[in-house]
Amino acid sequence: MITTAPRVLRPRNLVGGEAKWRWLLLAVIAAILVVWEASVTWLQLVPAAFLPPPTAVFASFVQLLVDPEFWQAFVFSFQNLVIGLLMAVVVGVTVGLAVGWSPVLRFTVAPFLWLLYSTPKVALAPLFILVLGLGNESKIALVFLLAVFPIILNTMEGAVTVSDSLVNAGRVYGVNGVALGWKVIFPATLPYSLAGIQRGAALGFTGEVLGEFLGGTGGLGHMLEYAAYQFQMDEAIAMVIVMVVIANLTLVLIAALRKRLAPWYDDRQIMGAS
Repeated sequence: MITTAPRVLRPRNLVGGEAKWRWLLLAVIAAILVVWEASVTWLQLVPAAFLPPPTAVFASFVQLLVDPEFWQAFVFSFQNLVIGLLMAVVVGVTVGLAVGWSPVLRFTVAPFLWLLYSTPKVALAPLFILVLGLGNESKIALVFLLAVFPIILNTMEGAVTVSDSLVNAGRVYGVNGVALGWKVIFPATLPYSLAGIQRGAALGFTGEVLGEFLGGTGGLGHMLEYAAYQFQMDEAIAMVIVMVVIANLTLVLIAALRKRLAPWYDDRQIMGAS
């Protein structure tokens, strides 16, 4: 018999409250844009060469979208991000499940993972470029390095919180060993893993842009660096907006995936445990 996940009903007043806050956010953004435009264009409090008005930034943004060079850079950055993030997901979920479920690994390996997580990994970026070169390999390695630890630690924390009664129920039905991890522990830990993947994607994108800043001839980061050096501030700010949009779309996609795969789980529980 095929069963479906229970539908989560949300109170109407909660939905209405969220809509009210969205409108308030849009109003704040609109006010910031008006003040920005007025300060630069009308009152001339800030030189347009240093801070172009929103209208100029928007024109550069539209121009980027029809520029073939921009889409080549986008493909370069996006493919490195996807490859590095997929590697981080495979390694992060596997290691996180193993360490979180095994008491021996939790007391011997977990402290080193937390130590590595607290290490400023951005400082290792020049070393990666020296060792792996200016091509895709160094960027993928930086994406992997920055993304893997949030995934490991979130998955590990999720595995620790798996109920003993759930595990015992699985054993009663003859599920043991690797099958127990795959059929019981992994599904129970999935919301935590997806929350870690969400954080890892944001950090991984930062690693990709950083790698393009420090060395290379392709990618969105390289385009941003070139625009800044040429003092084309409207294009530079437009590139920053593009990166913000890409990062947030990635986060929204993963959040939607988490709600789809685990609609019964409250995000606040994950935040509290992280």
